[in-house]
Amino acid sequence: MFNIYYKNRVLQNNLKPALLHKLKAALRSLPTLAIITSSCAAIANDADNDMRTGSESTVEVIHVIGNKVTSISESGSRLGLSLKEIPATIDIISGDAIRIRNDFSLLNAVTRSAGFSGAGNPGNGGTSISARGFTGQDAVTKLYDGNRYFTLAGTLTFPFDTWAVERIEILKGPASVLYGLGGIAGAYNVIPKSPSEEFEADIRLSVGENNTQFLGASVNGTLAESVVGRADISVSKSDNWVSNGASESEMVALALKWQASDNLALTVRHDAGEQSPLRYFGIPLVDGDFNKDWVGLNFNVGDSQINYDDRITRLIADWNISDSVSLDAELFSLDTDRYWQTAETYSTNSDSSLIIRADPLIIRHELKQQGLRGNLVFNSNIGDMGWKSSVGFELTDASMNYTSNFNSSHPNSVDWGGDTDSVDPTNFIAGSWSDLTDSVAVLDQVSDVSQVAIFAETQLRFTDKFALVSGLRYDIIKTDYERLTYNEFGVRDTTVDNSVNQNVKPLMVRLGFVYDLNQDTALYGQVSTGDTHQNGGDIVRVRNSLREADTVTVKQTEIGIKQSLMEGGLTWNLAIFNIARKNMLIDDPDNSDPTVFTLVPKQTAQGIEVGINYILNESLVTYINAAMVDSERDTGSEFTPTPYSPDITLNAGFFYNATERVRFGADLRYVDERPYKNTPIPSYTVWDLFLGYSINESARLTVNAKNISDELYATSAHWAGGQWSVGEPRTLSLTLDLNF
Repeated sequence: MFNIYYKNRVLQNNLKPALLHKLKAALRSLPTLAIITSSCAAIANDADNDMRTGSESTVEVIHVIGNKVTSISESGSRLGLSLKEIPATIDIISGDAIRIRNDFSLLNAVTRSAGFSGAGNPGNGGTSISARGFTGQDAVTKLYDGNRYFTLAGTLTFPFDTWAVERIEILKGPASVLYGLGGIAGAYNVIPKSPSEEFEADIRLSVGENNTQFLGASVNGTLAESVVGRADISVSKSDNWVSNGASESEMVALALKWQASDNLALTVRHDAGEQSPLRYFGIPLVDGDFNKDWVGLNFNVGDSQINYDDRITRLIADWNISDSVSLDAELFSLDTDRYWQTAETYSTNSDSSLIIRADPLIIRHELKQQGLRGNLVFNSNIGDMGWKSSVGFELTDASMNYTSNFNSSHPNSVDWGGDTDSVDPTNFIAGSWSDLTDSVAVLDQVSDVSQVAIFAETQLRFTDKFALVSGLRYDIIKTDYERLTYNEFGVRDTTVDNSVNQNVKPLMVRLGFVYDLNQDTALYGQVSTGDTHQNGGDIVRVRNSLREADTVTVKQTEIGIKQSLMEGGLTWNLAIFNIARKNMLIDDPDNSDPTVFTLVPKQTAQGIEVGINYILNESLVTYINAAMVDSERDTGSEFTPTPYSPDITLNAGFFYNATERVRFGADLRYVDERPYKNTPIPSYTVWDLFLGYSINESARLTVNAKNISDELYATSAHWAGGQWSVGEPRTLSLTLDLNF
């Protein structure tokens, strides 16, 4: 598949020649996997022969990434189209595969998809992703059950737990036409488990190194006639792999579904999660690399705090009005409360060999969102042509209180670059936040946002083989924002009006086609636009300088092919894309104040993504996916590589059921060098292994080994540069799953 890319003259002229060399370097990580997979294939063939001669097998098939092209996607369309019918690339990762791998975070789970790499840190809620040459919350939209929620200051914390996940669907390319502002490089939809009639109960107990513990429990079944319910809970804690690194979380997901009639179902869901994640922002670099003596240290203050609290209640209606018309609607309320009290920037003093700690911050996000969403779907014909269409709306109101200790008008605000202390890395004592500053946190910013959106989508099937798919979305978003002013005594000065009012009205469109070469193969193409807010995708806050600014539009073209062979046992897809965004704002690299931005006239990205999934039989599942991207920014005076955007990412692995009792597998993750400031973040390759044993039909033990080669690598860089976060070293865990 990769040769196709280099034989394409257009892309060959546009992409860096060094990509081929880097791809070969990445593929050097694969021989071991190939040997293991080939051995498994030989064993699995024997097992397959046994099955054909009459032996029975009860092992389950786990779809690690991707499904048959006939699978219905909830994320790429509102029309109930199959993967083959949607003119875009969509990956599906099953919740079972996520839990077998012990991927506790959504970031780890999602970045097993082609072209997605993590850029998460505590400042963005640990969820930022790089994809198709773009990075951040406005680049990749996180959805919950098909719904997008507003972000604040580039931070999104809900949902976060994988215990109650049914599957994750990953849509590549601009998603704004479906889900509104943001998603200019893609979106991922976290679909929770739903209540059903059959009784089932699940318990998971997991323990691991660094005092890591996890408990998950679920129960599902019929509560009364026409009423089913489900409850999922989880609690976890860990000391993690750095000093002063304790974390913990709790999650509960409750769902009650009433089948009011044959055609109408009403569901109420309540999800709540509270996290105190790892309070870690990395270590400063020495001569552009890690100082290995500091790898296990966390230079944050000892009394630092980070807490995320998210609670959402939803009322959902699914109504089949007739054989050709259906309606789904949802009323929701989401409350988010996030708090940071940290010292997060570190540098070295070459004269004293001490670590200088700076930026002692207090930040609190209180964000409330309420909304109503509805969508009508019609299934009919125009003459002999099949016609599916939908029309829908969204109404959302949000209010924000932003508390900080860096309101410049307050007499006790933090002194940027002045509030510091020094610590000795050879005899490190974490100390206290008050060692750095006596600044005071006050209510800093307030805002109210109202959104009205209408959207439509249609599929017109001209023949049995050819269909057009189009969509549009129009938003009207009004933001009333104010940064408060305080007098010399630290008292709010209500006579000063700093209010900023902004209205934006973005229109997003998509036009695509799908041509079926046969029932299992489809060619597709699309032209689409995506929009994001100038303020880093954050429409909740508005800078005075952006009062008259409009949203930033991204334009993408994409062509691709999807195919399913061997009765669905082998599926593969190939996508070639080009994306351009103009006049975007980024954090000013020459200013330590995170509220100051600078303009980038243009950013472009072009590349290719390929994915292959092979289910040899009920015993062996293998996959490999890769993305090659050339992304750069035109600053007006020079072209620079896009920060956090690797040229190549690659994932591969297999799940193998050796017997009805024994299962094992491996996953590989390769991320190429990522440009960042003056010091690129090095490439890395991480191997994860698991071995599972079924005690009986209701109990299974699994041993997981993360980063089996114990590679030292950086997961992300601090916004100021010169500071990397150390990735998780080799870590072992043991998990007991009980099913009733």
